Amino acid sequence: MKKLAYIITISILISNCDDNNCYIQDIYVNELVNLNNTTVASSATPGNSMFIEGGVEGIIIYHGIGEDYKVYDRNCSYESCLPCSYIDSLNSGIAYCGCCESAFLLYNEGSVLNAPALLPLKAYNWSLDNNILRIFN
Repeated sequence: MKKLAYIITISILISNCDDNNCYIQDIYVNELVNLNNTTVASSATPGNSMFIEGGVEGIIIYHGIGEDYKVYDRNCSYESCLPCSYIDSLNSGIAYCGCCESAFLLYNEGSVLNAPALLPLKAYNWSLDNNILRIFN
């Protein structure tokens, strides 16, 4: 009986520990964004960023200099499996997660500006053809 209680206790502790499956999921992304669209055009100015649908928690588009864009998933890289773990605000090329208070530099490959996150934001590939931004993985 004592052995059974020990096994049950260990099983509960193991199931409550951090899950190794807490990572940003790999899902299919193939989004087309018309940069001439009036809702997108205001964010098409260099230095601006915006949220769109897609990805795991949504997608962030940052417009760099000229025709350079950076595209990331909104899922925060710190404890990404939590329901609140997503980028909820953007300001001057910096993305903020209100859940863990991490901050990321959008113009610098989504690198971490403020802990507790240690990993950059998940980046997506993009291509530009006649003001149509294609976001894909």
